[in-house]
Amino acid sequence: MSVGRFKIFFAMILLLLGISVANASAENVIYLSSLEWPPYVGERLPEGGTSARIVRQAFAAMGYELKILFMPWKRTMRMVETDFMVAGYFPEYYSKERAEKYIFSKSYGCSPVSLLERKKNPVSWKNVDDLAGLRVGFVAGYVNTPELDMAVANGTIDADFAPSDKSNIMKVIKGRINCAVVDPLVFSYLAVTDQDVGKRSETVQIDPRAFGVNELFVAFRKDEQGLFYSRILNEGLSKIGITGACEQHEERVSDVGK
Repeated sequence: MSVGRFKIFFAMILLLLGISVANASAENVIYLSSLEWPPYVGERLPEGGTSARIVRQAFAAMGYELKILFMPWKRTMRMVETDFMVAGYFPEYYSKERAEKYIFSKSYGCSPVSLLERKKNPVSWKNVDDLAGLRVGFVAGYVNTPELDMAVANGTIDADFAPSDKSNIMKVIKGRINCAVVDPLVFSYLAVTDQDVGKRSETVQIDPRAFGVNELFVAFRKDEQGLFYSRILNEGLSKIGITGACEQHEERVSDVGK
């Protein structure tokens, strides 16, 4: 073989090797969709938020790089169905209905479900049925607790749906709704970081009780790819010592429905 032909042959080998390396690298990248839900997840949050940090570390422990696509909540879920590149979405609460459609990972965190109310007009309630006759804010597309979601479905609660937690918080502040279902950590974060919420956050309060404490999961598409990545994540969570236990929050949960 001449020197010229050898150089061409060697260059072709390097090119093929480069393609192989690129493909191998691409195979070690996992894409998930998510939303703006600080402090849990957010495009401009450090490390993408507390939830993103845990999920990213778990995948990294298994040799995978996590890429997150941030978008509104309904699009976050829809991406898993319309874009094969996106294997799942997070954070998600568990529900029987969604478990029929998605593969849920092991739990990696917890989220209290509480009630935001105006200080001048606090809500008197002992169980979910006591919210009947009140206009209660919910985020469209969110799972809450079984009791709350059932009360919304059967019309016991007059539900007002908003596109985000901030929208619901502002509606309570302005008196457009009586109260709203909110994670207290989300409210506390927005009260400090969001100018609109912060200016009048002292006029509202989180009820010290909680409807429940939901575990947080990654929901994967129900196919072979989703099953594969769910197993990778579960093993990674175990490697970094994440148990998903929510016992430390249980004392905050009221005896709702009892």
